Amino acid sequence: FLTTLAFNLLTAQRIPTAPGGVDVHAATELLLKVLGGIILLVLLYAGFARIVRRDSSPSTGFVKDNVFLDVVARLRDKEHELERLRSAAEERAREIESYNENILRSVSSGVITFNRESVVTTFNDAAGRILRFNRADVIGKTCGEVFGANSTVAGLLNRCLSTGEAITREEFELYLPHGERIWIGVSTTLLKDREGRLMGTTFVCTDLTEIKALQEQVEMRERMTVLGQMSAGIAHEFRNLMGTILGAVKLIARQTPPDSPVHESIQSVTHVISDMDHLITQFLNFARKTDPDLKPVDMGPWLKRVVEQVLEQVPPPHPHVEVTCFPDVPRIRIDEVLMRQALGNLVQNAVEAMPGGGRLTVSAGLRPPLGRRR
Repeated sequence: FLTTLAFNLLTAQRIPTAPGGVDVHAATELLLKVLGGIILLVLLYAGFARIVRRDSSPSTGFVKDNVFLDVVARLRDKEHELERLRSAAEERAREIESYNENILRSVSSGVITFNRESVVTTFNDAAGRILRFNRADVIGKTCGEVFGANSTVAGLLNRCLSTGEAITREEFELYLPHGERIWIGVSTTLLKDREGRLMGTTFVCTDLTEIKALQEQVEMRERMTVLGQMSAGIAHEFRNLMGTILGAVKLIARQTPPDSPVHESIQSVTHVISDMDHLITQFLNFARKTDPDLKPVDMGPWLKRVVEQVLEQVPPPHPHVEVTCFPDVPRIRIDEVLMRQALGNLVQNAVEAMPGGGRLTVSAGLRPPLGRRR
């Protein structure tokens, strides 16, 4: 196009200008303007093409590689962060588990956890002391294997798992597999997950063996107290009846001649009734709680009187009894009834220990203080 245009312009320069013809200078000026515009467009196009080629050069791949490496680096950072969080969560879980184990180890009550299959999953040290089991021998076994399928513990566990209701308090005597019997108190708690589904049951048990033994002692004392009160009433009734019998026997004795063979039997009945009355008196004095009634007593005559009363109650033959009271013994303040019971029992035991006779010495004297000689 440019070559053709230049040829036409040169041809026009060799032809004279005719009236009404084309002005060569004007055409040349127009051609220069067109060429200038075309050159400007070519320069702009060349610059734009250079920019496009530079953008599509291998440096674009470098940018893309940088972006990929940046994404990989971020993923690695996220992975490290997740690993750190996982390690922190595991450490926290270990701390919580250790804390729970310390709690279970410190409580004095036994704690046993069963899952839905009745398998023991938790068994603290206190439970081992109370139930006489080793933890290693219990964990992983069923309730029936540990306590027996028909045991009270198995019945309570089945009731909790089947009804879904906790047991506030149960006290019962437990027969252990090795033959020992203990009293325990049990409370249960249901274990549930976040959705409220039953996971198992926790048993909290306490040893009540010593408490039950003390309760039995208290109950025995109460029964003995009631029995003592009843016995005192019965003894009074016996005394009244014996008084009636003794009165009738004395009336018969008055009406019986002394040389009658019945008189000896009457005397025997009278002595037996007197002995029974004496025993009842001792029983009532023992059952009745009284304060000592201290009075000054001359020990010599008092000792002889006590020994004579004992010998009257013990059937012959009697041992030879000597009662001695040294002259330096002063009058002593004693409760005659209580002392008569104490000394009378000693003398009676000594006399009954010598049924074939013997020698019994009862003496009273001053005992010198320790470290001194009399």
